[in-house]
Amino acid sequence: MKTLLATLAALVLGTAATTAKTLEITIEDIRSDKGQILVMATVAGQEQPVYGKAEAKKGSVAVTLTGLGADAAEVSLFHDEDGDYQMKTGDRGPLEGYAARKCKLPAEKNTAKIRLYYPAAENE
Repeated sequence: MKTLLATLAALVLGTAATTAKTLEITIEDIRSDKGQILVMATVAGQEQPVYGKAEAKKGSVAVTLTGLGADAAEVSLFHDEDGDYQMKTGDRGPLEGYAARKCKLPAEKNTAKIRLYYPAAENE
């Protein structure tokens, strides 16, 4: 009986490990090489978010998130231009580039393109 339970547990754990998915996100419209692009994905049923980051590069960069265990993820990201790991805000909201999007994860390896939005200069 113990052997059967151990075998079933191994199968369940092995199945869970194989269902973890990856998401490669191409972040577009980055306005400068300053700072980093910080990414967070939350997944229903997964206690901890999945994080990723890349050095900012004017134009676009790619960030790959691994260990996503669902068919969709809520992705949010921002361009941390001043390197303080916090989104800088003003009276009217964010001052650094940001984006948010729900991404479907139908396959083991998935891709998405997300454009950053930078608030107008008068917001600074």
